[in-house]
Amino acid sequence: MPSQPYLHNAHLSLSERGTEPVLDTGPSPILAMAGARPDQAPSSPPLEASAPSDSSKMDTNPVSLDAMLSRPPQPPPASMPNKPARALEVLQAQAVRTTSCADLEGELLLVHAGTEEGMQASHWIRQVLDGASLHSARFQDNISEHVLLLHPQLVLVHFDVPVLDLAARLVEQLRSNHPQLAIVALGRMRNPQSTLAALRAGVKEFLDLDEQSQSVQNTVRGLMASSPATIADTSHTAPLTALVAARAGTGCSLLASHLALYLQQRMHAHSAAAAVPGQDPSDAALDTLLIDLGQPASDCAMYLNCFGEFDFLAAVQNLRRFDRKLAASALARQAQGLRLLALPKQHSQHEPAPADTDLIVLRLRQYFRHVIADLGAVQPNDLGLRVAVRASQIWVVCEQTVASVVSTTQLLEQLVAHKVDQGRIQLIVNRYDARLELEPEHIAKQLHIPLLAQVPERRIPLTQAINQGALLPTTQHREPYVQELNRLTDHLAKLHQLQPALKAPSGLSRLFNRHPSA
Repeated sequence: MPSQPYLHNAHLSLSERGTEPVLDTGPSPILAMAGARPDQAPSSPPLEASAPSDSSKMDTNPVSLDAMLSRPPQPPPASMPNKPARALEVLQAQAVRTTSCADLEGELLLVHAGTEEGMQASHWIRQVLDGASLHSARFQDNISEHVLLLHPQLVLVHFDVPVLDLAARLVEQLRSNHPQLAIVALGRMRNPQSTLAALRAGVKEFLDLDEQSQSVQNTVRGLMASSPATIADTSHTAPLTALVAARAGTGCSLLASHLALYLQQRMHAHSAAAAVPGQDPSDAALDTLLIDLGQPASDCAMYLNCFGEFDFLAAVQNLRRFDRKLAASALARQAQGLRLLALPKQHSQHEPAPADTDLIVLRLRQYFRHVIADLGAVQPNDLGLRVAVRASQIWVVCEQTVASVVSTTQLLEQLVAHKVDQGRIQLIVNRYDARLELEPEHIAKQLHIPLLAQVPERRIPLTQAINQGALLPTTQHREPYVQELNRLTDHLAKLHQLQPALKAPSGLSRLFNRHPSA
């Protein structure tokens, strides 16, 4: 049988018992992608992988995993034709270009009417505040919910002659509900009606669309420096646990399905004990929600045998009328009460607006007690990464392979670039096999994130259960996969003050605890 391409020059070995794994390798393209160390900020996109060289020129000196991941990327050979840049490379190149307002740390929110003048104002302010975290909304949107979600340090309201009343009422509402919020008007000084309406509404500053960019930047910097940073109020929102992976096929969706089902069983038992007799079913507790955003779409729905017609994109499109009763009735419901919201099987590449995604996730967190999101293999600037940034905790799923470790390093760099607190990130080594020399503790050390769990390799029992249309039940106490998933469920149950799962009695305890009449 011919050797696998790109892997025939690489294998892991131990130089002696008890030492760290080393890699005997030639110039493999998989290893060439490890261009940046995990302790470095993302600076450039990964280079195009080079083709394997002749085996006679292979470097026979063993290289440690740490040295391998810190090795600078190899340039492509001169004979290789230039290929067009991939979308990943283009996006990363844009992220590191010089920006004028990258030093602005807080969030900014722009509200306009969506008219031609409003769109021009939005384009202008984005150019002036290039590099700042600027979000946009329209007057007809629920601005209070945007403020609750984004916690902006500065709100810019566009004052245009046709919508002066709307702009003034919005400023008055924001001043009443959020007195500490800095509100700035955006308009044209040459229209005295706009200037007068903004000043009467009580804005802190008026930014002229005809003014020089440098002056506007200095004004915004001064306002944000003098305005207190807003603090997120998460007392009424459920925890959001996001499971992400850097590569497809790591078993992330199967992990998320088991975890959501086990947590639902635990929370449902608690909710049933606290239920009020005669309570309206629509008012009953919504315990656990599983959001399935991985690719291929609806894998979690297949594992749980729980399909529905109401999907994630439909929820975003019905954002205005999406309430608790709709969440209880429209979302797919598994037999034990677990709700599921997945991407449709067939959908366009056009993703929902980032603000709409944030709002629907926030609303779901207000209705359910716990939300688990299967994000699968996330890519830069996609829907999954957007949800991961807003998660309470991020569990990164990785395997015991060099390729998985390298890809996970790049994923962590993307999360850091999106200003994700590293304290929220933990590692799960999936399909752990003790016979492999790459230990989970060493992977966690290399990635600079704490090790949360090592889920054992149990392909045969998992496949048998899936082929029968089910998951591994929690009653299989001797099954190593179930034992580890129960430990992860206990970790989440502590957030809700729930009791840990009962351990299976041993043979002797069953003997001594038998009923006398047995």
